[in-house]
Amino acid sequence: MKYYYTEVVVNPDSGYRDPAKLDNGELVSAIGDLVGGVNVLTMDESIPANGRYVLACPDEQPTLDGWDEKTAEEVNVDYPGLVGG
Repeated sequence: MKYYYTEVVVNPDSGYRDPAKLDNGELVSAIGDLVGGVNVLTMDESIPANGRYVLACPDEQPTLDGWDEKTAEEVNVDYPGLVGG
């Protein structure tokens, strides 16, 4: 399992909040780049702008531009008990 922090964008087509990626310096939806089995563990609305998603991803998920890969321990420092708790 891999863990990522991603920025959040509002999808203009659906109106939903999507995990974001960087594309030529611009934040865009990463929905089309997600493999099956990606889970949103939490959405932290205290982060400026649109918030931050904490994702748990299968090992097959490639790291996308703008994503910050974290260990389970690092996630638990920021969000106590979120992983394995």
